[in-house]
Amino acid sequence: MLNKKQIYNLTNILGRFKDLKRSGWLKRGVLSPESDADHSFSVCFLTFLLAPEHLNRCRCLELALIHDLAELYSGDYTPCDNISPIQKHLLEEQGMQRIAQELESPRLLDLFAEFEAQKTAESRFVKAIDKLDTVFAACYYDCSKRSETPVFAEFSAYARKQIEKIASSDIESIQNILNILISERENHDQN
Repeated sequence: MLNKKQIYNLTNILGRFKDLKRSGWLKRGVLSPESDADHSFSVCFLTFLLAPEHLNRCRCLELALIHDLAELYSGDYTPCDNISPIQKHLLEEQGMQRIAQELESPRLLDLFAEFEAQKTAESRFVKAIDKLDTVFAACYYDCSKRSETPVFAEFSAYARKQIEKIASSDIESIQNILNILISERENHDQN
């Protein structure tokens, strides 16, 4: 059972997570871009649909739920931001420590550490899903004309590179979906 302080903190955390717009879309001028909470829901839904049977689906969903939560306090940095991966990790770690303390939930720190270390099959799978979801969003934004400049090519190229870095046979289906999305988008653009 949550105590009064935890309930108050949870109210603020959930509200702020829903309000936090993803900076990559803001920087590209996407109208009404998704929030971190929207993105996390999509990552969870894709994880639910695509997780291979031999992976611990519950663990994958837990990792998907918290994968961007620390951004409440660290900020949402993009690859074009001038911040080193080490500095980004430290800021996110501090953010997750603060959230874990506010909610009195040290388990959040364990999940965050697992996701960041990328040593388990579940964490690597969710990382690939995280990148794939960005491609789905970019496709949607281009198709619905939510940006003056198309964003799909840039975001799908970046996602492809990131997914290729993940050494896991569990992500073959993710690569196939990514290739289909790219192929369909290219065909659409040619017509």
